[in-house]
Amino acid sequence: MITPRRITLIAATAAIALASAASLAQAPAAAGESPKPKCEAPGDYPSKLSSEIQRRLWSKSRDAYLECLKKYIAEQKDLSESHLKAGNAAVAEYNAAVKRFNEQMEAPQ
Repeated sequence: MITPRRITLIAATAAIALASAASLAQAPAAAGESPKPKCEAPGDYPSKLSSEIQRRLWSKSRDAYLECLKKYIAEQKDLSESHLKAGNAAVAEYNAAVKRFNEQMEAPQ
């Protein structure tokens, strides 16, 4: 049987669910694309006519570039993991709230 109290609880649950869904759908504070890595790529590999010094300099430049990219990848991975944890926590909170509201609505009067 639907009582006025039950209708009020259903309406309150719907309002909270809507508010929760709206807050989950909001764009993150730093919306947009992630910044590009600021790593300087080496030029083309020196030709066979180039000196050994030029090839060594190119190799050093290549190594620095690759290390820079590795650092950028690690930073982005750390950022994505923290965002994923925050999103999962919000989903868990939402599910717990819905379960609690449903239990309250089903409780005998």
